Amino acid sequence: MFLFDNGIISGYACFRIPGVVTTARGTVLAYCEARRDSGDWAEIDILYRRSTDGGRRFAGPAVLASGAEKRQTVNNPVMIAAKDGAVHLLYCVEYGVAERGGGVFYRRSDDDGLTWSDPRDISAMTAPEIRNVFATGPGHGTELADGTLFVPCWTVLKQHRKPADSHHPGTVCALTSRDRGATWAVTAFVPNGRAKDPNETAAAQLPDGRIVLSVRDGNTHCRCYAASDDGGSFSPIEPLPELPDPICCAGMTAVGNELFLTHCHDKRRRANLTLLRSRDGRGWKTVRTVVPGPAGYSDLTCHDGRLLILCEEGAALTLHRVLL
Repeated sequence: MFLFDNGIISGYACFRIPGVVTTARGTVLAYCEARRDSGDWAEIDILYRRSTDGGRRFAGPAVLASGAEKRQTVNNPVMIAAKDGAVHLLYCVEYGVAERGGGVFYRRSDDDGLTWSDPRDISAMTAPEIRNVFATGPGHGTELADGTLFVPCWTVLKQHRKPADSHHPGTVCALTSRDRGATWAVTAFVPNGRAKDPNETAAAQLPDGRIVLSVRDGNTHCRCYAASDDGGSFSPIEPLPELPDPICCAGMTAVGNELFLTHCHDKRRRANLTLLRSRDGRGWKTVRTVVPGPAGYSDLTCHDGRLLILCEEGAALTLHRVLL
């Protein structure tokens, strides 16, 4: 199903950076960047659509954050569907770079995405004194078992003395909130380990409490793994050579005792989008090929025994419904 494309929504060159969540009441919210051109620094709006029938039909689209008319890059939307019914949204303007007028922003919905609070600038809570670029997600965040809201992020630290808008070298961390989105804090940075340029990261929590990270790295050409037992400190990043990856973002979610991952299972090409499953985040088994040809970023959520996979296919985003 084409969910975001020029046949439905005009005025944009492409739709990228998908995210999808299922709320506590069962509403599916799908969201993305709508770009005026294909570049990461394009003029961008954040759009979303709602489904109340498990992803069969969607209303909308509607604008969550507008940057196109202001000639701004509004990027990396991340939602967290909390157990109490609230939906939390974080996103960045100009990748959080203060010198470009950017920042990190927060909105909240208490009616399944029908209405949203006004944007609130939380940039001061994202360690601006030590970082330049800051990017949430992309994809979705998660609510941990203890109620903490957890959003994987990546940043470029000022200590590297790179231009303020440089995306390299990356460092992975997370934004967390222990008071239902009122305040946010940056966790300890994930040790790079054997990764040289870690950045876009997906996260999920296992039943034993461990938080598993699936990390994109700019040099290893495979997915990478890190984990935390306490929600604040992480093991060093380690490559998983059995998961070849063309330096592309992946999606991950927990369902029962298992993790499900979607990524382009190819060492060089953004293609062969594959669904895999794991009980520990290290060893993965293929479930099925979702898109055999060219593909890109993806995200996924579970609704009533099905995985809903939102992914890039060309300039559009498509939704695939997979029965577990």
